[in-house]
Amino acid sequence: MSGLNISSHEASERSAHIRVESYAVTLNIVPGLTTFYSKSVVRFTCNEVGYSTFIDAPAHSIISATLNGSPIDTYHYDGESVFLPNLALENELVIEMNAIFSKNGEGLQYSVDPLDNQIYLYTQGAPALMRHVFACFDQPDLKATFTLQAIVPTQWEAISNGPLVSREEIDEFYSLCTFAPTVRLATYITAFIAGPYHHLHDLYVGEKSIPLGIYCRKSLAQQLDPDEIFTITKQGFAFFEKVFGLAYPFDKYDQIAVVDFNWGAMENVGAVTFKEEKFVFRSKATEQMRKNRAMTITHEMSHMWFGNLVTMKWWNDLWLNESFAEWAGYLAVDECTDFKGSWTSFNSKEKTWAYRQDQLVSTHPIVVSVKDIEEANTNFDGITYAKGASALQQLVSHVGRENFIQGLRNYFAKHAFSNTTLADLLHELEVTSGRDLSSWAKTWLQTAGVNTLRPAITIENGVYASISIIQEPPTMPVGSTELRPHRLAVGLYDLIGDEIRLRKSVELDVAGPLTHVIDLACEEIADLVLINDRDLTYAKIRFDEDSLSTLKLHLGKISDSLTRALCWGAAWDMVRDAEISSREFIEIASSGLPAEDDITVFSIITDQLVAAVDLFTPAKDRTELRTNVAKVLESIMDESLAGGDRQLQSAKAFASLATSAEQENRLSNLLQGGLDGLVIDADLRWHFVQALAERGLYSREQLDSELKLDPSTLGQLAHSLAVAAIPTTSSKEEVWKLITNQKLPTDSRKAMMRGFHLPTQRDLSEDFVDLYFTQLLIMWGGNSFQSATSFAELAFPRFLTSESTLIKANQWLEGEGSQAPSGLRRLVLEARDSLERAMRAQKLS
Repeated sequence: MSGLNISSHEASERSAHIRVESYAVTLNIVPGLTTFYSKSVVRFTCNEVGYSTFIDAPAHSIISATLNGSPIDTYHYDGESVFLPNLALENELVIEMNAIFSKNGEGLQYSVDPLDNQIYLYTQGAPALMRHVFACFDQPDLKATFTLQAIVPTQWEAISNGPLVSREEIDEFYSLCTFAPTVRLATYITAFIAGPYHHLHDLYVGEKSIPLGIYCRKSLAQQLDPDEIFTITKQGFAFFEKVFGLAYPFDKYDQIAVVDFNWGAMENVGAVTFKEEKFVFRSKATEQMRKNRAMTITHEMSHMWFGNLVTMKWWNDLWLNESFAEWAGYLAVDECTDFKGSWTSFNSKEKTWAYRQDQLVSTHPIVVSVKDIEEANTNFDGITYAKGASALQQLVSHVGRENFIQGLRNYFAKHAFSNTTLADLLHELEVTSGRDLSSWAKTWLQTAGVNTLRPAITIENGVYASISIIQEPPTMPVGSTELRPHRLAVGLYDLIGDEIRLRKSVELDVAGPLTHVIDLACEEIADLVLINDRDLTYAKIRFDEDSLSTLKLHLGKISDSLTRALCWGAAWDMVRDAEISSREFIEIASSGLPAEDDITVFSIITDQLVAAVDLFTPAKDRTELRTNVAKVLESIMDESLAGGDRQLQSAKAFASLATSAEQENRLSNLLQGGLDGLVIDADLRWHFVQALAERGLYSREQLDSELKLDPSTLGQLAHSLAVAAIPTTSSKEEVWKLITNQKLPTDSRKAMMRGFHLPTQRDLSEDFVDLYFTQLLIMWGGNSFQSATSFAELAFPRFLTSESTLIKANQWLEGEGSQAPSGLRRLVLEARDSLERAMRAQKLS
């Protein structure tokens, strides 16, 4: 991976000697160029006269650099940093440089809207990318105040962390925009956004009045939903001000939808950026999409207090930053908006992600020592976000919600505008709760892997003689013996008529390899025994044989959505662990899915059905099961409410699996609007077109015609995916050349790779296995982090679940890849791990 990699040692060495007071930054933006002028005036102190350090300044070239009025020799500038010799106690550094516009969403991104050729800019600074925009000490514990000036085209909007205080016309073409100085901020949450953005404004009135802004590209103005976005934003502020006991600590709050964005969103102070398609919906917005947007809005908003007001000292505590925002975001949506069932969504989406990540060979404790920026980048994963949030859920229960909230309030008050570690937060929680949290932290935060909980049941005379819980150590890391304490509930459920209802639920503490559930002894036999009822702990759960039989026939009859989600999740995990076959899971889903009324759960199960067929089913059964599952989905689609979310989601899944000639004809008919209520908008049309192209039923000429109908940014990406899906050797070879072109923008490469290896085209993928392993180190070394990681992940031939692919992966890991960067090795190890898991599951069938 190209670019400067700052180590924790280098960062701690710098912060031990210097304190940054302020940055005065000037940018000069001229559209059409590949570079932009950037000037930094940095005032900082040093506690050791004569000490030497460096400032991060990757650029095309350094124009000039002076330290305390004297020129700095930049003749040997390495393209990454500027050496600062012989520091004084108080220092002023001035660096002017020609910085480079980004085309990969890192630093200052430069994008052109293909619909109107308008130019849009935005910055992405995390984890250490603002150095590409202006020279800075780019680490979270060197906070400073920021004053930004930017020269931009007169017709453009300009946005930064602070309010715009003046706009002075330089000439008829350009204006100088000056923003108010900020409070002390970390560099990674500073921001600059510019372009002819469409914008709307409102005001939140609470503990104080907060000006609100929403921005998007002009071509998306008609699709923007400002009423709902402003409503969620105001509800979020009211909730967090009440819970945190502290008014929003900054001056204004803008939310900007940006294009070509690598992340879901970024919590820049007062200028939050969102991945465009997650914020502005150009096609039908399902309830799930709207709920996800609400959760993203509240997630990023919570960072304003936890992460921005109080900031981690180093990336070791990235997990705490993101886990807290996950927990707080779901809590806010559940308690202050009209979207309910948030914790069902958390279980179905976030915990499923966490359990998967925690069973990979790369699993790690929630708290890890992050040695450098590259390692920090690879830790934006399901453990950092979802497992960490699960641990925080437990911590809230462990200390009590009131004590937890009071501890947060004390934490914010004591450490405002400074940097902290986990120990600082735990100290405040220990004070408010009176509990020693060292044992909890060691057990849950410093060990890796997920435990499995199984029921052991004996029955006598129609009642339970005993119910016990067997706890198994994690399967990963290999050799783990970790058995954790769990506070959980066990529920007994009865099938009454057409509904499975809770009869009794008891809470208890589980510890060690075997725990007896004393309070359920002598209860009459239930149809379903559910360990971890109400989802109180973080663990994989299993069922006794009678309960599993109930679920195979009646899962859809469970009345409570969270209970259903727990059962769905356990069934899916059993497929992945080769404890039940993909055919058995398909039987469960075929029975239960038609009755599933939670759209988030419904969508996840349809995706899992597709994966069950494509990854976990042996070749001999694949066509049969693809056809059968497509029939189930087609039936749900036809019987769903016209125009409803279930109809749309089942139609998408049907398109992915349509196999028989009859099903392919139905797919073509759907594209022509052949189902009442199913609106063929731009995104759904592309979804169907891509499915037809994959099957060789849509030519390149037809795809090009579709692009003329939708030449938007998303249309171009959808076209790239569809072209990559064309099932001919010549087309695949052409696409591979584009994928491995170092200059290809990240989003375009991602789209092509998503269409390249497909489950219906395993024979075509065979020709590119060796090429993938040959290109790995080349692509990693010549691309941005996002481009490099997306290639390593998406170009891996994951549908070739064979010994041949496994051998080639091992050969690379043991040979050429043995000395590869740790981030790249981790991605290939994870892909190999998933390949082995799929092969084990296929052998069960």
